[in-house]
Amino acid sequence: MSDVRAPSAQYAVTEYRIIGSSEKGYTWLELSPLTGRKHQLRVHCAEALGTPIVGDYKYGWQAHRKLKHLPLPTSVLNLGVQIPRQKPDPFNLRLGNGSISDKQPHLHLHCKEMVLPNISLALQRAQVVSDTDLVDVESIKLVAPLPFHMQKSWDCLSS
Repeated sequence: MSDVRAPSAQYAVTEYRIIGSSEKGYTWLELSPLTGRKHQLRVHCAEALGTPIVGDYKYGWQAHRKLKHLPLPTSVLNLGVQIPRQKPDPFNLRLGNGSISDKQPHLHLHCKEMVLPNISLALQRAQVVSDTDLVDVESIKLVAPLPFHMQKSWDCLSS
């Protein structure tokens, strides 16, 4: 996306793939930023695709004003669909809230996987302070599961 009208706009490229859609108007996307601009994915979804990310009140506030929360379907509540157990919340941060079934969903933007390519040179420099043999490491792959509120939303839309 490039906007010549905005003087502060920078060139940015994002590849995307549709993972799934629901009858309720939600679509799960896989986003791959090829450039690293601040808020790039959020801006591209809201402005270029016209479909803001759920819980993005900065770039998707107009869509969220019209959003009606979805109650948990009876199939999820009654038919034994496994909802992940919520971890204890000792500081009352309300981390289990925020799915599309809640009145105010949290941002549904999650980095599922990140690969750091060509990392061997940086690791070789780091080896000066470490006894570990890092010469053969070419890349590092980091993987993270969906947070609770997003898994709950996925389950709502999948049932």
